[in-house]
Amino acid sequence: MDFIEYTNTWVKNEVTQGRIMIGIGVLLLIAFIGIIKSQNELLRGTLIPMSLLLVILLGYGGYILCSRPAHARDSIALYQQSDKEATAKEQTKHVNDNKAGKTLLKIYPVLMLVSIVLLLFVSAPYFKGMAIGFALLFIATFLIDSGFVSRSDAFLSFLSKL
Repeated sequence: MDFIEYTNTWVKNEVTQGRIMIGIGVLLLIAFIGIIKSQNELLRGTLIPMSLLLVILLGYGGYILCSRPAHARDSIALYQQSDKEATAKEQTKHVNDNKAGKTLLKIYPVLMLVSIVLLLFVSAPYFKGMAIGFALLFIATFLIDSGFVSRSDAFLSFLSKL
């Protein structure tokens, strides 16, 4: 597989994850509206973390849909002019993305555990809902970033073989 083919495959997978994020975000938005209308204190406690998750799913998912195809076009155009420069630029991008992503993948489980521990110590239903919401937020962000990091790792592995 050559650089152009691999870049197009990588972008298709990134865009697919972005679409999934937006789809889940829309479903979560419907649930968010339903929770606002409800009187359940436990569910109302999840609104703050759920709104953060909505921003991540809809905002970052939309950003992925717009930015990744443009990045691929620029990268492929650069590759057609200078293959060494394009691979070096792409490698730098993925190394930086991986560094940030792998750091976050270590932080999310800790934050998840903190949320679960807080769940055990709070008694008010609102705060229990908030702790559950944050635990779910950190699980979701862990899963989202895992996908991006694994694809970035695979791209780096591919680039090292060129």
